[in-house]
Amino acid sequence: MKVGALLTSAGINISLCILFLSLYSVLRKQPQNVKVYFGRRIAEENSRLREAFILERFVPSASWILRSLRCTEDELLATAGLDAVVFNRILVFRYVHNYLILCSTLIFFILFEVYIDVSFYAVSLCALRV
Repeated sequence: MKVGALLTSAGINISLCILFLSLYSVLRKQPQNVKVYFGRRIAEENSRLREAFILERFVPSASWILRSLRCTEDELLATAGLDAVVFNRILVFRYVHNYLILCSTLIFFILFEVYIDVSFYAVSLCALRV
């Protein structure tokens, strides 16, 4: 395995994740995107995002991640809908965790068998000469 290639791949993936989180954080604060990210909430209250210019709108922040983790199911149902509650339950009730453990175990055994078969039945081409 090439460590340099692995580190390059990890660096690219981490950089893209940070870029996408920053873009999401900035785009959700823009006035033209309020209807997309706050559909039901915009109908109930006026947002301060409609003001002319706020520097805070262009600064990425991660505070929305902490607020989303503290959100109750009733608040989530009222603001985002039933599909968000179902998705949250999938994440919270460890379905994903159990699924990942099962898939990781299966992949480990499949790769282990492939590796053993390749190395066990490996025959040099010199032995096949007539």
